[in-house]
Amino acid sequence: MQIMNFENTYSDIRSVAVVRTDRIGDIILTLPMCVGIKEVLPNVKLTLIARRYVEPVLFKCQVVDNVVFIDDYENNFKTIFTNISPQVAFFPRPRFNEVYYAFKSNIPVRIGSAYRWYSFLFTHKIKEHRKIAKFNEARYNLRMVEKFFRRNLDLKYVKINVKPEAETKILEMLEILNIEKNNFVILHPGSGGSTITWPLFRFTELAQILIQTGNKVIITGSSQEIPLATEIQKMVPEVVNLTGRLDLYEMIALISLARGLVANSTGILHIASVLEIPTVGLFPNTPHLSAKRWGPIGPFSSTISPMTTNPEQFDDMSIITPDIVFLELQKQISKKEAK
Repeated sequence: MQIMNFENTYSDIRSVAVVRTDRIGDIILTLPMCVGIKEVLPNVKLTLIARRYVEPVLFKCQVVDNVVFIDDYENNFKTIFTNISPQVAFFPRPRFNEVYYAFKSNIPVRIGSAYRWYSFLFTHKIKEHRKIAKFNEARYNLRMVEKFFRRNLDLKYVKINVKPEAETKILEMLEILNIEKNNFVILHPGSGGSTITWPLFRFTELAQILIQTGNKVIITGSSQEIPLATEIQKMVPEVVNLTGRLDLYEMIALISLARGLVANSTGILHIASVLEIPTVGLFPNTPHLSAKRWGPIGPFSSTISPMTTNPEQFDDMSIITPDIVFLELQKQISKKEAK
């Protein structure tokens, strides 16, 4: 990895940017590297470049000093980099246009993967293939910081802040629904198309078990996922279906008041995890989709994947039975209650 002279005097670094322009879970797993940067350089101005879609996740975030949303600049990275003028830019998930304009803007240090066709645009190349899932995504991101600064750092998750107005609205909604806070479980059956999912009939069976054991159950999802929730509600009419009814601020508030959450590999899972809600994530075994790569990092989170020696069932999510998921959720709930 190429080393520039001023790395030996880190005090000369006054401005750093982290570019992460994908989805909710990706941002949550990127924030620990921001913590690491601040540990090495407490006085640096740290800018996170992201999509406005993730803004609620960054509400009053104390880890970064500035957030730039690419939507506000019509994805014009030339203008963005000219405005913030970072001395160092980290690209944990690089895209060509982002890296190209960092190069054109003469950002002195550009750090990213050694395995892109445009990697010659980086001054510092990280030789790690993330697709083999040797580490969690959050650890891969933090390792970029460790390699550049030649420091070992602890991985620390960043807890999300709940917007007070959203919490008030959700508390009012729960009162109308006659549901007490911290006394309901959220099932989130969708995934946004980002992974192989646990079958809908399994979510339905889990909802039945939860209801039979005295739990209130709320189904959530985006407006595109309403058909999924409707199918569950047909089979288990006792569930409360809030799919498509909440914005992201409200969804965060709802999760923060839940007793537990079960979801596929999706941003909602990661939100619950760092909100310290007992969480069970359901993941396939394929390395680049696996829990080892994309698992949640909060203290009361666990994951379940298909357990099989049959190669044809390697990613058969139906193998995961609802009783196993229920018991794992109860385990995480007990763990939190015992704390």
